[in-house]
Amino acid sequence: MLSLLNTLAQGLIKLSHNLAALLLAIAVALVSYQVFTRFILGDPAAWSEILARGLIIWSVFLVSAATFWYGAMISINLFIDRLPSRLRIYGQRLVCTAVLTLLTILVWQGYLITLRVSRQQIAMLEIPMSWFYASIPTGCAIAIVAVIARQLCVEYQHHHDRSCPGPVNSNGGDTL
Repeated sequence: MLSLLNTLAQGLIKLSHNLAALLLAIAVALVSYQVFTRFILGDPAAWSEILARGLIIWSVFLVSAATFWYGAMISINLFIDRLPSRLRIYGQRLVCTAVLTLLTILVWQGYLITLRVSRQQIAMLEIPMSWFYASIPTGCAIAIVAVIARQLCVEYQHHHDRSCPGPVNSNGGDTL
């Protein structure tokens, strides 16, 4: 069961990571186009700057799942490593609970703000502003999956004293 969940989580995380990379590449192309039109042609394309900004926002929220999965977020290993070995799992659980609480609040509040701005249009693009704000609940929901899957691997390692097929290393795992 853990291996199936792990595989599904890895697939979702890989998809969000690759989509974030693609969106970032498009944003770079749009910024390059903006620089070209502004400084070479002397007639800036204002829409490209706004669209690039939105794509970068989406990239940040989508890639957050991968950063949680691989333990690349700002970690508190200094705190966890100073705990006696029998208490480390409790420290990891505390961190996981705090992260899940924050992400759940961001999903809910992100959803509410997305609804609130759904009737506002982005002038240069003529699309609803909610398209940009939807990155908050979407990215955080995917990050929740990553945090839970990672913590399940940490728990598996703790209880079975062997490596889980996932991002957590064999010394008991990094913290989130």
